[in-house]
Amino acid sequence: MISIAFYNLENFFDTIDNQKTKDNDFTPKGIMHWIKKRYFNKAKRIGKTISKIGLKETGNSPVLIGLAEVENKRVLNDLINENYLKNKSYGFVHFDSADIRGMDVALLYDKERFELLETHHFPVELYNNRGEIYPSRDILYCKGNILNTTIHLFVNHWPSRREGDLETNQKRKLAALRLREQIDYIKYEENNPKIIVMGDFNTNPNDEIIERYLQYNDFVNPAKQKFLEKKGTTHYHKQWLMFDQILFSKNFIYDKIFHSFHIYKPKFLIIWKGKYKGFPFRTFRGKKYQNGYSDHFPVYSILKFQKKR
Repeated sequence: MISIAFYNLENFFDTIDNQKTKDNDFTPKGIMHWIKKRYFNKAKRIGKTISKIGLKETGNSPVLIGLAEVENKRVLNDLINENYLKNKSYGFVHFDSADIRGMDVALLYDKERFELLETHHFPVELYNNRGEIYPSRDILYCKGNILNTTIHLFVNHWPSRREGDLETNQKRKLAALRLREQIDYIKYEENNPKIIVMGDFNTNPNDEIIERYLQYNDFVNPAKQKFLEKKGTTHYHKQWLMFDQILFSKNFIYDKIFHSFHIYKPKFLIIWKGKYKGFPFRTFRGKKYQNGYSDHFPVYSILKFQKKR
């Protein structure tokens, strides 16, 4: 058995000011007072978390970990060289997107258990009120082999709801259509491909955008059952939200590869007292430093691949 995971890292910036993006807040002189001590402490905490996901079920850390809210290759390199991960054989895939804050998605993969064959990134073009194009986070695509089984993987971080649900629904719909376009192309080119879609979709599993435009009739979304059980990965306005999801093409079920889906929330990722008891132990609450991990819990799935003779 192996595990695969997705984790929104909550503003995993380095401390260096990038003149091409709006990352000034997360610098030593910025309003978040983002100094090296805080940065490397966050890297250590993320590394600890990743190293333990799926460990109980599989005896190992995940083969694949999709990530959201990473700034660049520097933070990924620091992460995989952190003490908890430096002996784990992780490599990473990352492309700089045109996101205004410099926030991207990425993939960590175990080079000993996953053979990386192909990578691409696909821009998601959105439009402001004046009809002008402005950039969002790219969709990351990776193709590779696990035990001689070829999989296609997409990592996503769809537009946020900051401007309101109705105002931003169309933006997420455009992201879903862009993703669906790539999925359909793979299905046209390859007979019965095995496809995994993961990410922070900024919408719940029962939303029409997920069910109609992404899941459609050829994917299963195990995160939906967790959401119906009133569980979630992040908390906002007194509600648990299940924005972080991993979807599988139905052949993962038919071939008995998919085993289970989980929210990873050990004690060290949870606030245990006070007003926010039970919530994710985050790095910042507003501008106040909390010395935590992330405002999202990771999600992961257990898979059973059969060795081919």
